Amino acid sequence: MALTIFHYILPPIVGAAIGFTSDTIAIKMLFRPYKPKYLFGKRIPLTPGLFPKGQERFARKVAQTLTDKLLTPDEVRRIAQRLLTADRLEEGLRFALLYVLGEYGDSRRRARLAVALGGILEEVFRDSLPRLIDGLSRSQASVRLFEQAFDQVILPLKLDSEQAQTLAAWIERNIFTPDRLRVALVNFLTPETIDSLDREARERSQGSLWLVANVVGLKGPLGRFRAFCAEQPQPANELIARFLLEASVRDRLTAALDGLSLQNLSVGTVNDLRRQFVESLSGFLAAQGPSLSQRLGESIDWNRSAAEVLDRVVTSEKTLVWIDRIAEGIAGILDRYLARELEPLVMKFLPSLGLEELVISKICATSPQELEDAIQQVARNELQAIPYVGMTLGFFVGLFEVLLVSLLPTGG
Repeated sequence: MALTIFHYILPPIVGAAIGFTSDTIAIKMLFRPYKPKYLFGKRIPLTPGLFPKGQERFARKVAQTLTDKLLTPDEVRRIAQRLLTADRLEEGLRFALLYVLGEYGDSRRRARLAVALGGILEEVFRDSLPRLIDGLSRSQASVRLFEQAFDQVILPLKLDSEQAQTLAAWIERNIFTPDRLRVALVNFLTPETIDSLDREARERSQGSLWLVANVVGLKGPLGRFRAFCAEQPQPANELIARFLLEASVRDRLTAALDGLSLQNLSVGTVNDLRRQFVESLSGFLAAQGPSLSQRLGESIDWNRSAAEVLDRVVTSEKTLVWIDRIAEGIAGILDRYLARELEPLVMKFLPSLGLEELVISKICATSPQELEDAIQQVARNELQAIPYVGMTLGFFVGLFEVLLVSLLPTGG
């Protein structure tokens, strides 16, 4: 049979058409039909398309690749280190504090916050603080705290000249008064005390004093002096006042108190004072601390106090300076903490984020049509090129077929 021109033209054209059509249908069948099709109650093969049919398997594979290869703990830690720098932490904290400050610029919000803070402070002073004070008074930590307070605050104290003069004047006005000294002398010079002083003077005096003590004696003069102080208080007070003035008692007290410090005492005396100080404070806290804190809490209007503090904080110009300092300080603390604990935190919280399940649920929740549109947008050029590649291959297959037909012998 003689070959006509159609034998040479049709095979390449038909091959190109078959290649183009088959590749186009294959690409469409990746996504379509979106749902299974049934004929006489049986599902038609190749329905739904490849992606809709294996959407869950595809989602799990993408999620596994994402968590195993991309978002590994080391990669998340490196990302966190790049993001959570000290400067970014400080800026974030400053923004948060400024935002809170701006939110509570409204007086009504401040009033609500003041009520909440007042309730917290009242509860602390009524319930928590008494228990804390009671526990502190019974713990060894309080003993060490009181000892440190004694060593660092009380022990280094030293009276200067002005303080010594003021204290001496107070002692003279309140302790060494003529009336107090007169009463003290009357109480001291009892008959028994006078007899004892007279006997000691007779036994211990020497020289001319022995003669006075044994001839004149002290019993008579001391007895008359006691009677004078007891029976004539006003003249006795005047006499004692003149004595104090002539004796320069205030100057002597000032000289004695100037430079006075517990450090001048012996080690044993200082240790005794420290022990007594600690015991006194511990006993006071145990006996009076809880009730004192409760009474203090009941005597304060916590809502009004909290409102005044909040108003002062919000309206003060120094608040911005405080915010900068607070943000800088907290950022430094967080930066040091994250430098030390970031890796354990990532290992602990990364599984709890549920990234794999999140990716699977999101992909499974995506409709096949949306999935097709997304893939088409990403690889539109590549997918469009596939049918033309198939058409080209079909065309060359048709040419090869024409070549084979032309070379093969024909039956005659």
